[in-house]
Amino acid sequence: MEEEIINKLQEDDFSPEYKTDYSFSYTKSNMFSLAIFVFSFVIFTGFFGLFWGFLYIWNEAENFVFNAFITVPVLIGGIFLHELLHAVTLLIFTDIKISNLKAGVSWINFTPYIHCKHPVSVSVYRRSTAAPALIMGIIPAIISLFTGYVPLLFFGILFIVTAGSDLFSLWKLRKVKSNYLASDHSERAGCVVYENPFMI
Repeated sequence: MEEEIINKLQEDDFSPEYKTDYSFSYTKSNMFSLAIFVFSFVIFTGFFGLFWGFLYIWNEAENFVFNAFITVPVLIGGIFLHELLHAVTLLIFTDIKISNLKAGVSWINFTPYIHCKHPVSVSVYRRSTAAPALIMGIIPAIISLFTGYVPLLFFGILFIVTAGSDLFSLWKLRKVKSNYLASDHSERAGCVVYENPFMI
């Protein structure tokens, strides 16, 4: 019965009364990411500079961050790790199997993706969406403030920015009930939300 309802949710003719589109264009996503970059850069480099010195940041950045042989592999590997964290979070907090996940590449923005083939609760969707920004971005950036390790600072900022689309999606879902169902949009950033059919 549950599988039949999930399949019904994925059909285009499902009643719009129970379906809300929370997707957004990649242009808006990029604009939000730019705003996130400015905010996170100012906040984290500002505090880091107060703790460790701004000249220290610059000297360390010249040795590590501005080295393409280091930053390019880190960026490419980080993008794949970002998507892997989405998948692992879904596997941890739901009973779905790896076969329920779909991996591919979005040729619109030339990035890999991993989507779940059926809707999950908004609560789980939020956890999966937030995982990369938290684990790869916010936590490393905070740790860098205490350790004085500049590469970790920029690593954190970089992967906060690459999670800009995720953070924007979380912002749009901020008022949505946790027990509703969410599914990644098939063509745009963000998701589609369905009112939970199991609620009475």
